[in-house]
Amino acid sequence: MQENQLYFLMVAEELNITRAAQKAFISQQCMSNHIKRLEEAYSTRLFNRRPKLSLTPAGELLAQTLRQIKRLEDNLRSQLSEENFNFGGKINLGITWSRSSILLPPVLTQYRKLYPNIEIIVQNNVTDNLENRLLCGYLDLAVGTGAINSPEIEVKPLSRERVFLAVSDHLLEQFFPGGYPACKERFRSGVDLADFAACPFILNTPQERFFDLLTDMLDQQGLKLNVVFQSDSSDIRSQLCGADLGASLFSELLLQYVIRQNKLQPADNQLNIYPVNGEFPDYWMIAFYHKKAFQPQYLKVFIEMLAEQAKRCCACAGGR
Repeated sequence: MQENQLYFLMVAEELNITRAAQKAFISQQCMSNHIKRLEEAYSTRLFNRRPKLSLTPAGELLAQTLRQIKRLEDNLRSQLSEENFNFGGKINLGITWSRSSILLPPVLTQYRKLYPNIEIIVQNNVTDNLENRLLCGYLDLAVGTGAINSPEIEVKPLSRERVFLAVSDHLLEQFFPGGYPACKERFRSGVDLADFAACPFILNTPQERFFDLLTDMLDQQGLKLNVVFQSDSSDIRSQLCGADLGASLFSELLLQYVIRQNKLQPADNQLNIYPVNGEFPDYWMIAFYHKKAFQPQYLKVFIEMLAEQAKRCCACAGGR
């Protein structure tokens, strides 16, 4: 693909010339000039400039066509890499922030030994944005959670995750004064969130799919938690739990952050991890990719290694 066509796809995705230019590491004026030359080449307007930047019907058609061309070129590159290992290859990987630091270090270390000529470029984002970037051709593979809406995407489940409560010894003692410490043993078989209604909570942000799962769960039970902080960082939420600022809810894989935090906690104020009682919708960690994209063997192996690492982490959390 020509350079100005690639730049056009960036602007079509961002619908903002400034952000697209920043991603391409060029000036805004340079990006505008590329778009202007492309419009002159096709003798048509590709973007509406007002009231805000949007694709014209011609722009929509061009974006769809160029994405197909890009996918064909990427498939050719992957197949050539499959035929000639020394040619090397590339995986553009999208993954949510919290999961990347748990899954990727051990997987990439092992993968590098098997495929030293494969370059991996990691992009962090929420699942909805990863889905969009994959459809636009900027990702070969994405790892996220929940359901995928597009029929053009193939989904491979990696692990089904349960919901857990993390709460410090100090908070248990404060909110269960008559039952502490005996309640610690009782809660090991499961907790009802209604019993923690007065306790402060640190939850995810609404942009995350886990937040939607929690909202549905609480609505079904007719509960409203006392939310005092929200963060999209599982690491920050576990640290705030350790500082007695609130309890929090984690999916199974992300309990790794709580386990790490416990290593820093004093012996008399550990973070307790309890399964949450109740009926929950299925919450899966998934790998997904475009159905029409060629899947080289080195990508298939990478997906399998991700699945194995996810199972190991969940098993470790469940057997903490």
